[in-house]
Amino acid sequence: MIALDMSCRDEMRVPDVLEVVVSVPSLKTFHPILRSFLMRTLSSPRWAGLRQGIPLSIRQWVRGRLERPIKQGLGFKRTADWQNSPIVIGAPVARHVEQVAGTARGVNLHGYLSRWLGLGECARLYANAMLATNYPVSLHDVDINIPHARHDHTLAGHLGAAASFTCDLIFVNPDHWEDTLLSTGISAGQNRYVIGYWFWELENFPEDWRLAIDQVDEIMVSSAFVEQAMRRICNKPVTRVPLPLASAGNDSGLQRGHFDLRDDDYVFFCSFDFNSTVARKNPHAVINAFCRAFPRGDEKVTLLIKSSNGDRNTVALMQLLSAAARDPRILVRDDMLERRDLQALHRCIDVYVSLHRCEGFGLGMAEAMCMGKAVVATAYSGNMEFMTATNSCLVNYRMIPVRRGEYPYADGQQWADPDPRHAAQHMRSLYEDRALGRRLGETAARDMARDFSVEACMKVLAQRLSLVGRELDEAI
Repeated sequence: MIALDMSCRDEMRVPDVLEVVVSVPSLKTFHPILRSFLMRTLSSPRWAGLRQGIPLSIRQWVRGRLERPIKQGLGFKRTADWQNSPIVIGAPVARHVEQVAGTARGVNLHGYLSRWLGLGECARLYANAMLATNYPVSLHDVDINIPHARHDHTLAGHLGAAASFTCDLIFVNPDHWEDTLLSTGISAGQNRYVIGYWFWELENFPEDWRLAIDQVDEIMVSSAFVEQAMRRICNKPVTRVPLPLASAGNDSGLQRGHFDLRDDDYVFFCSFDFNSTVARKNPHAVINAFCRAFPRGDEKVTLLIKSSNGDRNTVALMQLLSAAARDPRILVRDDMLERRDLQALHRCIDVYVSLHRCEGFGLGMAEAMCMGKAVVATAYSGNMEFMTATNSCLVNYRMIPVRRGEYPYADGQQWADPDPRHAAQHMRSLYEDRALGRRLGETAARDMARDFSVEACMKVLAQRLSLVGRELDEAI
């Protein structure tokens, strides 16, 4: 057991903290207060300059040990196949796209490039789109304290170069904006152009985030829903750029048995992150709808709920497990999957279900549609950017107030309350008419390939950045 005088925390230096971390084989038994203190110490903006002098690989290794959660035994059982499975094609791989015209200037892209969370995945999607089109880009992994594991290394070979352009595109929301600017040394003005790529899930942008608006030159968003929220609160340029999604790429080749799924079951799938709040993601409504759709208990169906970060939200996880115990055909797996394993899981399911109360975009739904899966989802918020009555099963809803404590910055706001009875009707229809699901999936895949390809994204992004570059040149 390590003793640490917490009264001396202000005097403790980063090298001291590194020595403490390296000397401990496992941090699972750390007292929560000590663990939290070490995280704050390694993320403090006061030591941003010193941190930059420590190699990125060492910083990420130390933080990874601190962030290692205590497992609950609810993950998928790993077998040798998980490591040795051949890579197969789960969907057409995006072809290499011709270099984008007019890219004499470039952009520094900053984001959670090694983190497993939606905003990190969006940053990786854009990074890969730029790399695929030879767009001049310098990639930077944002190193601040957030409760998400740092397990994605797909872009590791492209990190570490100094920021070499005068335009910064930052995939960090305003709640962590100040820390990010301090950590990276970025500031607007002085012939620099700072763009915040932001997500928000409610109709009104938080008043507390106005300061971040003052610190950017422009805001980029992924959906008309977020765009409208931004335009209500600011008069700075707001540009909507499609996410480059329609390139699912390779999956690991894992089959249903690896995910505890039976080959002859019709599988409904719900996925969410506890850090995004259970109230917003609303998995309990999915359980309710499933039980309504298949009340007899002898239908050959499964509902798989794959969560993440339940081990950081134990009370909410226990409540979910209690609700799922209503039906033995409901499986809950709290686990973090490698990207190619997650794509294999998406291939193995039949229907993606999201009875969310609000979404800034809805990445899980969009990815399922790219893979030709039928999707049942609330007909509200960011997912309406890509969902229609002809490519998905839209669920009716009514608007209700957000209750205190259900979501940050939500006082006085409202969101959707999807109808589980209507969702159940869709689920039953898809189960009874398999051709319906195939038709919806085929239409969805075509629509996504048209509107959310690398080409569609880079056409909008490159045009906007080219205009920004010309404006910067004129200002010199």
